[in-house]
Amino acid sequence: MNRLIHYSLILLNNDYTRIALLLTCILLSASVANRFYFIHDMTGANRHTLLPQSIESLNLLTKPVTIEVFISPLDQQRHAVSALLNKYQRNKTNLSIVYTDPALDPQRMRELNIEPGGEIFLNYGNRTQRISQVSEQAVTVALQRLARNQHPAAYFITGHGERLLEGGNNTDLGVFTSQLRQSGFTLNTLDLTDTETLDTGDLIVIASPLQHYLPGESALLLDYLSRGGDLIWFTEPYSDDGLKALEYELGIKRLPGVVVDLAAQKLQVDRPDFAVANNYSKHQATDSFTAVTLFPQAAGLDLQPNREWRAAALVQAGEQAWTETSALTGQLSFGDDGREKAGPFPLVMALEREKAGKTQKVIIAGDGDFITDAWIMNGGNRDLGNRLFNWTADDTRFIGINRPEPRDAQLNLSRNNTLVLAALSLLILPGLFLTGATRVWYQRRHG
Repeated sequence: MNRLIHYSLILLNNDYTRIALLLTCILLSASVANRFYFIHDMTGANRHTLLPQSIESLNLLTKPVTIEVFISPLDQQRHAVSALLNKYQRNKTNLSIVYTDPALDPQRMRELNIEPGGEIFLNYGNRTQRISQVSEQAVTVALQRLARNQHPAAYFITGHGERLLEGGNNTDLGVFTSQLRQSGFTLNTLDLTDTETLDTGDLIVIASPLQHYLPGESALLLDYLSRGGDLIWFTEPYSDDGLKALEYELGIKRLPGVVVDLAAQKLQVDRPDFAVANNYSKHQATDSFTAVTLFPQAAGLDLQPNREWRAAALVQAGEQAWTETSALTGQLSFGDDGREKAGPFPLVMALEREKAGKTQKVIIAGDGDFITDAWIMNGGNRDLGNRLFNWTADDTRFIGINRPEPRDAQLNLSRNNTLVLAALSLLILPGLFLTGATRVWYQRRHG
């Protein structure tokens, strides 16, 4: 035994033996690292980690997903594409990635009409989405579209000054409807004067009309509701839209006046007729929703006795809000003459009932501005709008899953940081350069 130890010590003192042991340890470490690895993202913006929305979208896809990337091995974007898709693969074990060189199969490239810069095909069952943009936002939106079994159709009524789906004004819905389409909704417009009956399989949207509905148009909507059709209705203060019969059918009353909220003024909102909300009911549409939402020029709602509908106040104005019926000038205060109503009261309501063998769903909101281009990105406005549409379209899996935004889209500096940066770039650095140049000049002149 002692002799064995003696020879072992002799071998360890040999340089070649040490080198062999070192190489063996390196090879074993590499083998273990290849089979078992740990990734920790230490970047400030978590640039090497998927956003929560992306992971939630992946979890909606229970079956295997195949991603086929048509890109040349020599393309400069190949590494960026691989790094992005590998993040998805690490979060879904049954996701496979296939790379195809377009130059090796030109016939297939022509059949698929592949763009010159390459494209990415995402396949899930018999559904396919194709994208040409290399970004987490584009991939996640494509995954969300794949996850929908059907693309719900929503018809926006036109002809009464409603908000435009494709308009370029701040009062239109271009940004919001674009995101609805990207998430899988099919959006169309509907003229009631050219329609004899409404299909209850579609979702009807009334988007803040400015003009009076004709009696025949109102009758079409009432017939649609009586047969179990789903509805989203955005209304406004002082709206003379001729839909009182629709109010009565739903058991809802639009309160007179415009909502004034002192809580909004504490958030440095200049307008008195803006309401902020962070009080949401325990409801499927607002489950786990805590973001502050902003409602410019909203009408308050009131629930009338109606045994047929199950009603929930999804969003409520706070205790510092009231419905102001007088002119918005001077010092405003709540009037106790019976015409005004003090908060809390509903701003958005959800109604349900069993009709025609299914659960009929209706949303009525006392404001349509909160999802317009001017206000959609304020607080939780966009998330709330998505929740209302997904709940009414009966696709509750997507409630709370938003479209991801690009990382590091803007640089936010505090006032102090801005002053420091300005002093550094405009005073300190130029001063140092000037001092150094002066010193060199002086040494050369008097040296």
